[in-house]
Amino acid sequence: MTEAKALTVDTLTVQHVSDAITNAVREGRLVPGQRLTEIDFAKRLGVSRPSVREAFRQLTADGLLQAQPYRGVSVRHMNRREVDDLFVVRTTLEGLAVRLATPALQNDTTALLAIQTDLDAAEARNDLAAMSRHNLAFHMLFSDISGNALLREQLRRISNNVYWLQFRVMVADDKVLRTNTQHRDIVNAVCRGDVKTAEAIMIAHIDQSRQLVQSLPDNHFSDDITDSPGDT
Repeated sequence: MTEAKALTVDTLTVQHVSDAITNAVREGRLVPGQRLTEIDFAKRLGVSRPSVREAFRQLTADGLLQAQPYRGVSVRHMNRREVDDLFVVRTTLEGLAVRLATPALQNDTTALLAIQTDLDAAEARNDLAAMSRHNLAFHMLFSDISGNALLREQLRRISNNVYWLQFRVMVADDKVLRTNTQHRDIVNAVCRGDVKTAEAIMIAHIDQSRQLVQSLPDNHFSDDITDSPGDT
């Protein structure tokens, strides 16, 4: 095997481990504060410990995991201030994504309308799990279509960090189903090419999500104000 081929395989393995951990956090199989070990994931996924170590490093840099001296690596447990800080940044970036993506989406509404149809069906069924999946797809579509790779990457990282909390909101409070009205309003504005309205609704929508997350009980948040991603 050539050196280039070995590097490609290793990179793909690390990505596989990163995706497995991210999905486990999103689905609640790994919860904030839960400790992770290299040997456990190496055995579970059939990969090398160095690959797991690199995945841990990348996810710690992304903010999904947290590394602390003498405590190892764990799923990051954010305090309320950290959550608010993430939402402030997310609000600005998602508004920008809408602004950049609207012209392209207006020209071809196929993907946007398909996701909205899925959201409407999930709302009609009161299917919170499906709503969660389609909600993520809705928001990521704008960054994907924006044409800005840095914007897309930053929103992916933020989404990974707050996804678990947003899923808890969906399970705990079916008011989230009613936020689908704002999705429809955004879609309508995009189809009209009304960038300012679409952006404004998205900003209000993200702030409503922030308020719903902050309404969760204290046990969903860390009480350690020193928590920060990548602490060592």
